[in-house]
Amino acid sequence: MKKNYVLTIAFIFTCFWGCLSGSSLFAQSADEDIPKSVDLSLHLRPAYHAQFNGTPMKFESGGFKFDHIIVNIAGQVTPKLSYRYLQRLNKVSPIFTKENLPSTIDYAYLKYTFNNQFSMTAGKQALLIGGFEYNKYPVDVYDYSGISNYITCYLTGMQVAFTPVQNQEFSFQILNNRMGTWREAIGTLQVGLQLEPPTLPLYYSLGWNSNYLDNALQLRYAANITSPAKGKTLVMVSGGQMWQSGPFNIYIDAFFQHSEIDYLGGIRNLTISPENVVENVNYFSLLGELNYRIQPRWNILLKYFYNNFSTYKSSIFLDKGNCLTSWNYQGGIEFYPMKDDNLHLFLIATFKNYRDPAVAQITAPDNSFRISAGFIYRISVLSLKR
Repeated sequence: MKKNYVLTIAFIFTCFWGCLSGSSLFAQSADEDIPKSVDLSLHLRPAYHAQFNGTPMKFESGGFKFDHIIVNIAGQVTPKLSYRYLQRLNKVSPIFTKENLPSTIDYAYLKYTFNNQFSMTAGKQALLIGGFEYNKYPVDVYDYSGISNYITCYLTGMQVAFTPVQNQEFSFQILNNRMGTWREAIGTLQVGLQLEPPTLPLYYSLGWNSNYLDNALQLRYAANITSPAKGKTLVMVSGGQMWQSGPFNIYIDAFFQHSEIDYLGGIRNLTISPENVVENVNYFSLLGELNYRIQPRWNILLKYFYNNFSTYKSSIFLDKGNCLTSWNYQGGIEFYPMKDDNLHLFLIATFKNYRDPAVAQITAPDNSFRISAGFIYRISVLSLKR
């Protein structure tokens, strides 16, 4: 797999370099005045993690780990046509059959900007989800909340964006609703449960982003609907509000999903038989994050996220009731030794507390506490423009 990653990145870089240098057929036939660019960056997050589990807390493990190694390639082909390719190198994934891609590739798309108001994106991209945690760069999120942690974020399809005025953007998106087979997405059918694959396994999504008061107040909202199985529906709504003023930044996100089939798999993975299909589920996550730059090079981070996963109706496999309720707290300090924000060191503590489930077939995770120390570094490997 590592060899394939290297070959893939080398091939893509060679193609882009050919375009920039004028050696490709495209470059030879294009207008010499058309700008072309390529930006290649590497994103790293190694850390030492000390993990404590149980009640009372006991030391479980400790060691160094690479949380993220990400290669990002982006740029312009023409003034209106841009591209992006992003892949995680620290993650091993099979080739999923539906999209013929591994889950290590987050982005692989082309974007065409018709004018200042309309644009279209085609290829693998992020599912439209409201809120700010979901839309942060993965390397900057130390722990995701419940729904963000389970959802398949990056899928293949198309998106149309409309910006009627500078501070308002509306998006409509159609993506695949899974990467692999239907059985991989929902689990194994139990005896007596009759389900069929959906005729159109697609997400339909609407998004609205806006900002006010000279960008101090920012809003991100989205709604999604899909069919996880024939005759079954999944609806998700999400939104977030951010206030940013000087050194102070705070956002609050909320996510809710109602589905006749457990498509996220968060409840299914807590059952005695996690391979079985789970029906009639609700997911709710609420989170808030505060960042305060006490000095230009020092930042204090405080985060809280609450999760409640439940079944709203009994089924063949599960009773009705709360399956998982958790309170999660995170705090730490970040140090930026350079003038820009490309490099920072962090010391973060995370505590996760789980309530005993009301459903007998569910086993809740142990309470946990983790201390993490490491650095995040965005390295600009190459930046060329012609």
